[in-house]
Amino acid sequence: MSVMKRLTRYTLVLASVLICADAAYLSGANMRNGIESVRRRALVVYVGSVKEVRFVERTKFDIKAKAIVAIKAVMRTPGTSPPQGTIEYSSFDEKTPMLEGGPQYQLRPGATVIIFANSFEASIPPGYLLQGSREELLQRIEALRDALREMSAAKLQLNEITEQDRDVQLSLYDKLTAYLRAVK
Repeated sequence: MSVMKRLTRYTLVLASVLICADAAYLSGANMRNGIESVRRRALVVYVGSVKEVRFVERTKFDIKAKAIVAIKAVMRTPGTSPPQGTIEYSSFDEKTPMLEGGPQYQLRPGATVIIFANSFEASIPPGYLLQGSREELLQRIEALRDALREMSAAKLQLNEITEQDRDVQLSLYDKLTAYLRAVK
């Protein structure tokens, strides 16, 4: 058999394998894949207002910052909740531009945040943070809820979420939505 025929045959076999393979296993490491899983695994979820921001260190690539957050409402916790939480996060400014792929934040005193973390003293990442006005946060939580509600079984698997996880998260998003609607 000629080299060309063998090469053609191997190419066809490889193409068949790739076409038949599950797309979830072929996608590259995407930061967005599994984000719902990060939010689901968070032991602590709360809404708060940034009281103070401290810059900890400027590196060549980012600014390490720490924010003290006054806790307004706790949606999930394994124990009692303190009056304030602390989050360490990556930030940027005009001297240190935003990194591609983030996540980076520019928090200011008075900003409203929703924190998904492992404790009230956490780092973002591995946790997750949303910030904005009450209306913006309400829209984002409703969008997350609606997207999760409509996820197919394949999309749930890609996001490392089970049906039970989906139910827990939908309940959480409903609580957050109710809180954000009630607060003026």
